[in-house]
Amino acid sequence: MTVTSTTKLNAGPALEAYRESRPARGLSWKDLYITPGNRAYLIGSQNGGFPDFGHHVKLEMGGLWLHPIKLLDGFWLHAADSGDAAGAPGEWLTEADSFHNYPFFNEHRYALPGLGLEAVRRQFCPDDAEGLVVSYTLRDTSGRDRELDLRFLARTDLSPVWFSEGKGIEDGFDEGRLSPEEGLFLARDAANPWHVALGADRPFASGAVGRELFGPHWTAGKGVSGELRYERVAVPAGGESEIRLFVAGSYRSEEEAKQTFRRLADDHVRLWDEKCRRYEGIAAQTVLTIPDKRLQHVFDWVKFHNDWFVRDVPEIGRGMGAGHPEYPWWFGCDNSYALLGLLPVGGLSMAQETLALLRKASDEANGNGRIIHELSTSGLVANPGNTQETAHFIQCAWEVFLWTGDTAFLREMYPGVKQGLAWLLEEMDPDGDLLPEGYGIIEIEGLNVELIDSAVYTWSALNAGSRMAEVLGEPRGAVAYAHLAERLGAKINRDLWLEDEGLYADAMASVGKVAGRIDTYIGRARSMGAEHAVRDMEAMKAELSALDPELERAWLFKNWVINTPMETGLAPRDKALRALDRMGTDEFTGPWGTYLSGMYRDQMMTISTGVQAVAEARYDRMDESLRFVKLIASTFGHRLPGSISEMSPDYGCFVQAWTVYGIVWPMLTRMFGIQPAAHERTLTLRPRLPRAWDDAAVEHVELGLGEAANRLALAVSRADGAETIRFALDRPGWSVALDLADAADAEVTLDGEAVAPAAVRDDGSALYRIADAGRHEVRVRRIP
Repeated sequence: MTVTSTTKLNAGPALEAYRESRPARGLSWKDLYITPGNRAYLIGSQNGGFPDFGHHVKLEMGGLWLHPIKLLDGFWLHAADSGDAAGAPGEWLTEADSFHNYPFFNEHRYALPGLGLEAVRRQFCPDDAEGLVVSYTLRDTSGRDRELDLRFLARTDLSPVWFSEGKGIEDGFDEGRLSPEEGLFLARDAANPWHVALGADRPFASGAVGRELFGPHWTAGKGVSGELRYERVAVPAGGESEIRLFVAGSYRSEEEAKQTFRRLADDHVRLWDEKCRRYEGIAAQTVLTIPDKRLQHVFDWVKFHNDWFVRDVPEIGRGMGAGHPEYPWWFGCDNSYALLGLLPVGGLSMAQETLALLRKASDEANGNGRIIHELSTSGLVANPGNTQETAHFIQCAWEVFLWTGDTAFLREMYPGVKQGLAWLLEEMDPDGDLLPEGYGIIEIEGLNVELIDSAVYTWSALNAGSRMAEVLGEPRGAVAYAHLAERLGAKINRDLWLEDEGLYADAMASVGKVAGRIDTYIGRARSMGAEHAVRDMEAMKAELSALDPELERAWLFKNWVINTPMETGLAPRDKALRALDRMGTDEFTGPWGTYLSGMYRDQMMTISTGVQAVAEARYDRMDESLRFVKLIASTFGHRLPGSISEMSPDYGCFVQAWTVYGIVWPMLTRMFGIQPAAHERTLTLRPRLPRAWDDAAVEHVELGLGEAANRLALAVSRADGAETIRFALDRPGWSVALDLADAADAEVTLDGEAVAPAAVRDDGSALYRIADAGRHEVRVRRIP
C-alpha cells in the first residue's frame, strides 16, 4: 500500500476570486488553455486532451514548451482498482467534465462513476523553473476503502522551435529509458543535447518505454512514450489521495534536467507559494474601482495576461511575447502597442527589458536603426521589420521613458533612435517627400508604398526624437526633429486627408501601381463574398481609367489603420471628429469591435478596436472610447475562460499581448488622465471620466523607477453638481499639474482653500499646479 502525505497547494481567497469555469465535455480541441510560466509553459485542450495543431511548427505548437525547444506532446493518467477486487480494466482520464482557469494554474475535473471516483488534475509552472508540476487528486465516491493502480504516460517530442533550421538544427528521434533507482523516465533527442526527466513524489513499481507505446491518443512527431506505474495507492472511503508528478527539461544536459526535477520535487510547495504571492502582487497593483464591475474584473484579468507573455531564454534575453499559442516569441510591432498598456499596471521594468531585447536583436540583424518584426526564440530574426515598426518603436520608447524616468536607459536607446529616423527619412524615403515607403501593419499586396500608419508613426517618432534630444542635451537635434515633424504633420493633413470622405487615406501611390493590382483585389473580394469591397473597388477601378498612370494620389482602402492620425493626436479636432464619427458607424464597426477593413466588414481584432478606443479618448470622447473598450471586454471568456481572443470574438490566438493597449491605455491615461514625466518628477492629472462613471478610483499605480519611483492613488466622484478629486503620492518631491475640464469659471478649492488657476485654455479647461504634492483633495463646482 502506498500512502503519501502532501501539503495542500491552496490558491488563497485573493486568487480564488478570479476562478473562471466552464463545462468541458464535448468541447472542441480548439478550445485551448495555457499553464503559464516564464521558462516553461503548457498548452493543452480545455477538455483535458493534448491535440496536435499548429502552423509555425506544424502540428507541434501544443504541449509542454521550454524555449527554444518543446519537451512533451502531453500526458495522461489511467486508474484502476488494485488486485483481485478489480472488476473492470480501469479508465483513462481523457475527457474532463469541467475546466477551471485561475490566473496562473488550471484544473480539469473528472467524474468517473464506473470507478466510483472523482478526479482533479491541476498543473502549474513555477517561476524561473524549466519544468511543470502536475497533481491528481482522487476522491472516493463508492463509500469504501480502496487501493488503486495508476499508470502515468507521457509522450515526449523533444524538438526545436520555429525558424531553427537557419541555425542548421535538425530534429532527431527521441530515445527513452527508465531509471528505477531514481524513480525517473528519462528521454533525449538522438541528434541534440535535449533532455526530459519525469517522475512522481514516490517510486514507481514498474514501467515501459516505446516509440509505439501510446495511451488514449496518438500524437505526431518523433517522440517516445514512457509509462510509470504506481500500485496500491490508498484512497479512504469518502476521502481522497493525491499523487504529484514533475516534468523537468533541459536543452543542455541530462544532469541539468535531473537537477531541475529534484528542485521541483523537493521545493514545489515553496515554489507554489512564491508564485501565489507574486500573482497576489499583480492583483494588488493598479487596483481599479469603477461602477462597471464586469469591466473591472476583465481589467484585472488583463493584468494577469501580461505575465503569461513573459518569455525568458537566458541565451537570448527576456521580454514580452505576442500571443499564445502561435506567437510566443518577440515582435516589434506587437510590443509597441502592448508595452504602453503594460506601463500603468506595474510593467515598467518589463517594458524596458523588452525594448532592450528588440533593440539588441535589431542591431545584430540590421545594424542601421531598423527595428525587426519577429525574433524567434532560436535567436534568429524571421523578418527584418516593416517600415512602421521602426517609427512605432521610437514612439513607444519615449512613452516608456516618461513613465520610468530612467535617463540612463534613454541614453542607451538614443543612438538607435537617431539611426532609425535616418533610415526612415533617407533609405525608406527615396523621393524625399517625408513619407516613408514600405509595408506597414496592413500589407496591401503589391502596394509596397507610402502608407498612413508608417507616415503617422514617423511623425510621432520625430516628435519623440525631438524630446529625447532635448532631455539629452542636443538642442540642435531637438529643433531639427521638431521642424521635420511639423512639416510631415502638415503634409499628412494636407495630402492624406480626403475631404469628401471625411477620412484619412490608407496610402499614397501612383495610379499605375493601383491599376496594376485592382483586378486582383476585386477578384479576391468577389471570391470571399465581400460585396461591399467589390462595390468600392469597382468604383475605384472606374476612376482609374481617366487618370494619368504617373499621378501620385491618396487612396482609400478603409483599413483600420486610417485611425492612426487620431490615435496619435495628429489630426486637427475638426478632421478627427468627422473621421471618428464615421469610424463608429456600422460601416467600420461590427458587433465585437472595429473591422479590420470597412470594405470587407467581416473580421474584427482587439488591436483595431483598441486603437479606435485610444483615438476616441485622445479627443475626450470618453463615452465613445468606453464603448470600444467594452466591446473588447465583451469577448472575455468566449474561447478561454479568463481570456480575450486575438480575433473577436473567439478565434486566432486565445490570448494576445496587444489587447492590454486597448483596455488599459485609454482608461488610465485618458479617462483617469494619469500622465507622468518621471524624469522631471512631474505628474499631470487630467481626469475626464465617462458619463456613466460618477465614482471611480485607482490605487497603487507605480510611477518611475529607482530614485524616481513613486506611487499614486486617485479617486474622482461627482455628486450634487460638484466634482471631488482626491489623490495621493507616497513619496515627496513630485509636482502635480491638475488639468480640469470646463473649469475656467469654476469655483475650485484645494484642501479646503480657494485657489486660482495657473492657466486657462481656449477650450475652457483650467490648469492648477501643486508643488511637492502629497495627499490632497480638490473640489470643483462649475458655474451653470
